[in-house]
Amino acid sequence: MEKILVIEDNKDYQFLIQTSLGKEYRVIVADNGNLGVDLAKEQRPDLILLDISLGEVDGFEVCHRLRAQKDTQKIPVIFLSSRSDTNAKKMGFDLGADDYVQKPFEAEELIARIKTRIKQSRASRENLPSFEFQGLKVDFVGHRVFLSDKEVGFSALEFKLLSFFIRHPDRVLARDKILSSVWGETFVSDRVVDSHIRTIRKKLGPFKGHIESIYGEGYRFNPSPLSQGKASEEDDDEEKTAA
Repeated sequence: MEKILVIEDNKDYQFLIQTSLGKEYRVIVADNGNLGVDLAKEQRPDLILLDISLGEVDGFEVCHRLRAQKDTQKIPVIFLSSRSDTNAKKMGFDLGADDYVQKPFEAEELIARIKTRIKQSRASRENLPSFEFQGLKVDFVGHRVFLSDKEVGFSALEFKLLSFFIRHPDRVLARDKILSSVWGETFVSDRVVDSHIRTIRKKLGPFKGHIESIYGEGYRFNPSPLSQGKASEEDDDEEKTAA
């Protein structure tokens, strides 16, 4: 499920947005600018809804900080504000916002804009030359994987599988979907996926927690797991039990 970070200090709008988006998205709320920036770095949401009038650290400053940091500079930002003056909109777009929605707004319009921006962001992300998080780097152009600047060998199929996960973050991917997308038309067992993922996890070492097992469903790539190693050990146990 895609994540939406809402940086908004008005309780009524927090409730409205959570109610409107809760069925389709995982909604995370921050009621001040500093917390919003911290959660954006920690949670790596798919999109941020950002109020302008946040008090001491306003939405403009938050947007500036988000665009200045590597981990958050590509996350789509939609400003939400009761301000309708041209200067506010111009400043928002100059700071790197992707859209501007004036309050009060219709829930249907907001959802439509969110879907459009996430779709555009996903298309852009799928064309990125590399993926980086902390000490893990995957070079899609050179087909190389680095752990803490040290290259680790991946077979062509292993690299293709890892790349498929990275380009589809935070989505539960069933084994048959993985097989058809990575292996193509084949008659091999879906347990081949489990075997290759175990191998990839071993090679990723302390970063293996990026690939999560969803019991009874498949796998999910978490771009920013809170715990790298422990989660994957539990996942490996689940795989053995399921097998």
